[in-house]
Amino acid sequence: MSNCISRRAFLKGAGASVVALGASGMLAGCKQNGSSTVVSVKVGDKVSNWNGLGVQLSSLFGVDTAPQQEGYEYLAVLVTVVNRTKDQTFTIGAQNVDAIDAAYPVPPASNVDANFHALAADTTDFVASCDGQTVECTATISLYNQNSQSFSDSTTLPPQGSGYVQMLLMVPKGWKELEVTYMPTFVADKTLTFTMKAADVTRA
Repeated sequence: MSNCISRRAFLKGAGASVVALGASGMLAGCKQNGSSTVVSVKVGDKVSNWNGLGVQLSSLFGVDTAPQQEGYEYLAVLVTVVNRTKDQTFTIGAQNVDAIDAAYPVPPASNVDANFHALAADTTDFVASCDGQTVECTATISLYNQNSQSFSDSTTLPPQGSGYVQMLLMVPKGWKELEVTYMPTFVADKTLTFTMKAADVTRA
């Protein structure tokens, strides 16, 4: 009997959704970064407005809710996001999660490599490296509704919308430094780099 769950259920069960998320006011009063070409963000850092996007690298979680490849572990990275614009919709993260779910169920563990490879292929705006070695990174977005105080899955962030991007990575055990570089499709030749260390991980 196979032990398969949907990717969304797996991601939501990773423990990252416990972060408390307010609406757009959460990032108010932060340092303005304007339209800088390269911005580096560490855990806890807030950027109030970067090319129309407010971001905070909220937390880094160790994930123990799914089978792992020998010698590797899962990490979930949470980034709070706010669309500051009045008329732009931002595309963030994987665009074909349901199709990938159907082709590559999560788990079984034997399919982990195919899983990550497939979803990372649809998450080309995020590139990750661990201790200088490239690792695959998946990303999905959940929107926040302030009125109902609830989340909903989406592939885009509407004008004035807020939510969080949840990234999932499979990294070698014993890792020391992790970098995730965001190269958004809505601005050309600009990057936002999230930097993390093993000591930043919150274990479930």
